[in-house]
Amino acid sequence: MTNFFDKMKEWNKQVTKKIDEKNEKRRNSVSYYMDKTKAEMKEAERMVEKQRELKSIFYKEYKEMEAYIEKRRRQVEIAKEAGETKLANFAQAEVEQYEAQLETTKEHYEQASEQLEKLELRMHEMRLKWKNLKTQHLAEMAEKNAEETAQKMDKVIHDMSWGSVTDYHEAQKQRELSEEASKKADMAKELSQSFDELMDELDKKTQKSKEVIKDKAQEFSSMVDDMIEREKRNFQKKDQASMDELLNDLEKDAVKKEKQTEDEGLIPELEEKKEEKAEDDK
Repeated sequence: MTNFFDKMKEWNKQVTKKIDEKNEKRRNSVSYYMDKTKAEMKEAERMVEKQRELKSIFYKEYKEMEAYIEKRRRQVEIAKEAGETKLANFAQAEVEQYEAQLETTKEHYEQASEQLEKLELRMHEMRLKWKNLKTQHLAEMAEKNAEETAQKMDKVIHDMSWGSVTDYHEAQKQRELSEEASKKADMAKELSQSFDELMDELDKKTQKSKEVIKDKAQEFSSMVDDMIEREKRNFQKKDQASMDELLNDLEKDAVKKEKQTEDEGLIPELEEKKEEKAEDDK
């Protein structure tokens, strides 16, 4: 049993060493840093797109606030004409508050636009440098490929330079057997996995599951808190909502009265036209 565990520990060391060698070899390659740079570029582009979305949100907020202020201004005039002093004062106060907020929103929009313009210029510069770097990398790959191809051709030509076909065949056979044995040995090392590695992997999965459960619980708690806060705000804004309804109703009534006045002005004209037409018929 002791020999078995010692053997497993030795396999564990060999596998770890092999993995470290592969990672080190990968980190020393240009392709590794090219892929890493490309991933960072994509992340930067997503962040620029996020900035573009923020600019659009500020613009939308600015326009909606302008329309709301204009609506309240109309309602102030309507309330004054109807003698509703309380409603007129309420609407006027909201106009003043939203005008101040409108200036702040406008500043945020202009700042976001300026920041986006700078980021887009930097992104253009980043893409240009990436193209230059990629071209250099392809040139190095082409040079390396040409060198390896020349070496391969030299080897093939050398192998075919044996005195007889039998000697050539025997040399190729020994080389293939050696390469196959080396591949099998490497595969056996890679496939061997110790008990310690399996336990570590299981522990990682358990920890990850705990973290997922914890995150879900926090999300649910945040959702409940948001619902409670929203209900509190709705309760606090009941009086304001009722004022909004009164102003909207007052505005609708004013529109109806204007329409009725227009209709009443048109009725005498229609009657006169009917009488004129009757006289013409006679």
